[in-house]
Amino acid sequence: MAEAVVYEAYSPEWAQAFKDEINKSSVYKQAAAGWEGSVGLVVLAEPDKNVPEDLGIFLDLWHGEARDVKIVSRPDAEKADYVITGSYSRWKKVATKQLDATKGIMLGQLKLRGNFPTIVRYTKASQELTECTTRVAVRWPDDN
Repeated sequence: MAEAVVYEAYSPEWAQAFKDEINKSSVYKQAAAGWEGSVGLVVLAEPDKNVPEDLGIFLDLWHGEARDVKIVSRPDAEKADYVITGSYSRWKKVATKQLDATKGIMLGQLKLRGNFPTIVRYTKASQELTECTTRVAVRWPDDN
């Protein structure tokens, strides 16, 4: 059996693997069938966790398909229709299923710019995006 590829978190290769997982997901395709709009995820720097500067993930999502997922600068991520901002530690908790992103927004642990009722309507799609990230083997910057 081939060994699973482990990607460096937030690398272009990780972004491609994440996009592939989204597009393989029938659950996402159905849950996000009416979704139109880009999502920017802003990861705030935590130098003590080996994340020296802010970075962004830009997701071009359209009717249940990921047209693109790429690593970008924070300003580029902030150009998305919906922007969710959080510290590196919070995003790691989301990606390891210790924190639900929608709940994180409601608790103020993640900051949303965009229409919250629309995000809530697509909670199942949001949860499946998180599931997709968990299917990508990753090495986190603060893992030794």
